[in-house]
Amino acid sequence: MLRRVLSALASLALVGAGLLALAPTASADVTYVPEKWNGKVVYLSQSCHDRGDTVCHDNTGCDGFSENLNSRRVAIAAVRGSGSDKPPGLLARGYKVVRGDGLTRQNIDRSNRVGADVHVPLHSNAISVACEGGHSAGRYGTHVLYVSEQGRKCAAELVSTVGAGSPGTNDRRQYRTDLGELNQTNAVACYLEQEFHVWGDGIRWMRNRDAWSWRVGAGVDKYLGYP
Repeated sequence: MLRRVLSALASLALVGAGLLALAPTASADVTYVPEKWNGKVVYLSQSCHDRGDTVCHDNTGCDGFSENLNSRRVAIAAVRGSGSDKPPGLLARGYKVVRGDGLTRQNIDRSNRVGADVHVPLHSNAISVACEGGHSAGRYGTHVLYVSEQGRKCAAELVSTVGAGSPGTNDRRQYRTDLGELNQTNAVACYLEQEFHVWGDGIRWMRNRDAWSWRVGAGVDKYLGYP
């Protein structure tokens, strides 16, 4: 009994600090609740290439880079921020954030269930399956995919904020109609391809997430008008 009471008190302390991660039963989602909520919910959908089955397959890039592992780490960093010397993450900006770690269909359904305002799949990009070291930065950059008019506006803000930090210079938004996470979410969807994982500079930048992950929150904040 005493152990349960102490555990409950510890959880309440974390809520006050805005750092509590709640993992609902039978769910791969993790929910972060801010100390002072601004009324908006952001769903960060971690990379999962399930390819129609029940397994999250991975894409790999240069130097053993894992798209799925990077996506998870970037999501956590974007929520919590990178320290007092950097702009705040999503949680400190007042957003309730749900981090989806399931299959693609599960993340879509859970995003719809929680009533997300913005749905952001977190991915990295590739031109080929091979490492392409030595190519010009003009081949790479931050791409953000969208299908709706509001998604186009959200994509523009993420291209502007995240793309300003990425090493590639070919930053752009891209209209796509063939992705479930763009077509089937109730929330405005802007699908973030952070950088390309087939060149060394892109890999090093994505791994240095503490230096740039705040840009995800900055782009969402600007799109939503700083609620």
